[in-house]
Amino acid sequence: MFSQEDKTKSTHKKSYALLAGLSVIVVIVAVLLVPQGSAPPSSTSSIQLSLNYAVGQHMVCTTTTNVVTNQMGNTIGGITGDNYNSTSSLDILSFDGQTYRINETAEIEGSTLISLPPFTINVSKTSYYNDFAPGAPPVFYNSSSNPTISAYLAQPSVNIGDVWTIPVSTGNSSLGLTGEMTLKFTGFQEITVPAGTYKTFKIDVSSGNLTMHYDPVYAQSIRVALSGNYTLRVSGTTYLEQNTCRLIKSELTQYGTQQSVGSKGVTTITSTINTEKTLTQDT
Repeated sequence: MFSQEDKTKSTHKKSYALLAGLSVIVVIVAVLLVPQGSAPPSSTSSIQLSLNYAVGQHMVCTTTTNVVTNQMGNTIGGITGDNYNSTSSLDILSFDGQTYRINETAEIEGSTLISLPPFTINVSKTSYYNDFAPGAPPVFYNSSSNPTISAYLAQPSVNIGDVWTIPVSTGNSSLGLTGEMTLKFTGFQEITVPAGTYKTFKIDVSSGNLTMHYDPVYAQSIRVALSGNYTLRVSGTTYLEQNTCRLIKSELTQYGTQQSVGSKGVTTITSTINTEKTLTQDT
């Protein structure tokens, strides 16, 4: 016969076993209900698309461009290279809630130094996309008439991992580029430039071959030497500051190829243009 004490111990053991069993069931149910390998949506994956300057802000950006042309054909060609540096200063004069009034000055230094006189421009908060790919063909040139571009620019935000495929149609029937470019919002990154350290979001820029079309008569009239087929490919990375969409740094390379048929056969000219734009002052 079991004593009352033994019966009490037995009851306690059964209770502990029941609680333990229930705990295991709760854990199993939780595991089954929570998607594995995923996390709750986080606002930190969202990028707000709006240009935000402060009135009185002074910014200076420096752009370095290196152009290398390699001419090849039936005869031995040569390689030539040119470097160009430019500096642009922006002073934010005023803001009316939608548009910034900005004073801009610029200097271009190549074989000679060219200083442009100061001029004033109006820039909308929605013009953040102007710095998505500095130095590349103006892919948002026809944004108002292109439904694809208009739909992208109507978004107030994007998420990390989003990809924009932009149809390129610049210039006109006399001279222009057609094709498409890809912008991929790849992540957040803290970077340091001469102006300071900034939290940025990163955009990878790429394209297939962009094709130039031109009217030979028009090209000759503006003293542009073009003949044969010309294609352009773009690759690079842009870093814009989180919450302001200000350009902090961009690195872009453009690869061009031109083929023409002449008395000496097929001539191929390739060019590589490296452009780096960096924020150097921010006060």
